[in-house]
Amino acid sequence: MRFIPLALTALLCLGVSPGWTQDVDKTTSNPMLLPKTILAQRGEERDRTQFKLVFDRTRNGEPAAKLSVLVGFDYFAVIEGDRLTISDLRLLRRFVIDRAAGTLVNLSLYSDVMFRRVELIRRMEIASALQHEKDHPVLPDSLDQFWIESELGIAGPGKLPAPLAPRQDGNTTQFYYGEQKVATVTPGDAEVPQQVRHAYGAFLRRTLPVHPNITHWLGEAGTAPKRLDYLSEATGKEEKISLTLVSATAESDDFPMPEHLTLVLLPQGSKDPDVTLMREVLPRMTEAVSAKPADRQAQIAEFRAAIDRDFKEKHPFAAALRLTELALRWGRSATQCEEVKDAGPCWTKEEIDKKLRDDPRSMTMFKATALQDRKPAEALKLWNGLDRSDVPNGYVIDIFLGRLLSERGQRAEAAKSFEAAFAGDPTVVALYRELGDHFARASRLDLAWLCYDLGRALPNRSPPDALTGIDTIEQELVKTYPDMF
Repeated sequence: MRFIPLALTALLCLGVSPGWTQDVDKTTSNPMLLPKTILAQRGEERDRTQFKLVFDRTRNGEPAAKLSVLVGFDYFAVIEGDRLTISDLRLLRRFVIDRAAGTLVNLSLYSDVMFRRVELIRRMEIASALQHEKDHPVLPDSLDQFWIESELGIAGPGKLPAPLAPRQDGNTTQFYYGEQKVATVTPGDAEVPQQVRHAYGAFLRRTLPVHPNITHWLGEAGTAPKRLDYLSEATGKEEKISLTLVSATAESDDFPMPEHLTLVLLPQGSKDPDVTLMREVLPRMTEAVSAKPADRQAQIAEFRAAIDRDFKEKHPFAAALRLTELALRWGRSATQCEEVKDAGPCWTKEEIDKKLRDDPRSMTMFKATALQDRKPAEALKLWNGLDRSDVPNGYVIDIFLGRLLSERGQRAEAAKSFEAAFAGDPTVVALYRELGDHFARASRLDLAWLCYDLGRALPNRSPPDALTGIDTIEQELVKTYPDMF
């Protein structure tokens, strides 16, 4: 199983050891958790200091919505009318609360950072390709390193920092990119409480389309700015944005999540094909995640009994598909008699090879599996040519078809295969990885991480498995961008 090419490029550019691990309870990543469980997962507040900031905001001189934020010890919450967006740096989740509707959306903090990472690399690759053309055009600001890093809040991998020079003008600090003044900071006297300074810095970096070197400087200043003026290219055109501090108060309060909210996993009414696909498979996913844990040994025994029955009744292709599904669900060791003992009848590798050697469809399937990475077009042709009309578990083929079709950009066809695979067996961990990668190829990292999180919340998950690589990616993102978490 492979991760998407561009996101894999982003991962390889992280350049950190895959052995590093973060001390986070993985059960917190379950997007189906309700408020009471989330609050229980957080436990006692380590510090109840809450720093509340309110800024007036103008855009090109015209009044815009105020920017209001609550900053706690390990979270910050941006308030926009009835909408409250909490970035929880302890559970590494982003909670979007509609207080009027009484709803909660539970998202991953990782997906947002990975999106920034992938988008940064995509734009820098486009810029590099254009610059290497013989008569290359003048690059637009949207492809300039400084503006890319400013919009996305992270620095480019392996690149020299964008030339940014601070200059003093009285009590203000001005930041210049070349000869262009890109930000002006007027200092204030509202001290940021020491306990919340890390979360305050994360708020600046995640919320403002300002270059990370400037937000780092703001976070280190120790006081909230009286006024911040900056240029932004985030909307595709240059805008001048001004933030003027209205109030800054330090209080003592609890984590700002109501106890009673209705969980929403997907936006309603969207006609986006990716959201439509997710909406189709989500009931099967949530059913699988909500199921009571089953005994792994007993489930492997059920598979082995069915495989034994298939062989005895001369249905070798059905047996081959069950063997494949068993490996996808529990790992290759689950198919080996010596690895999982006392789990019902078990055929040895030699016996299985002998049974399947003379079955054309089984041989075609194994050949297609071997060609997945080296010759995907040939593998796709083989998978498509398999007759599965007489087997009850043909949905196993759809797992492989979904991946290959997605990699070729045939997204509508891939969606049909993923729907069929989830209708067949929504407990296969590898399926959640493949569907997540399908969404990631279209830069829908929000939907990708919803799949990854649901897959890791399956009650019978037994890592290492197809989603272990996502655990590693998350750990490396935190180590590479600690100021974002």
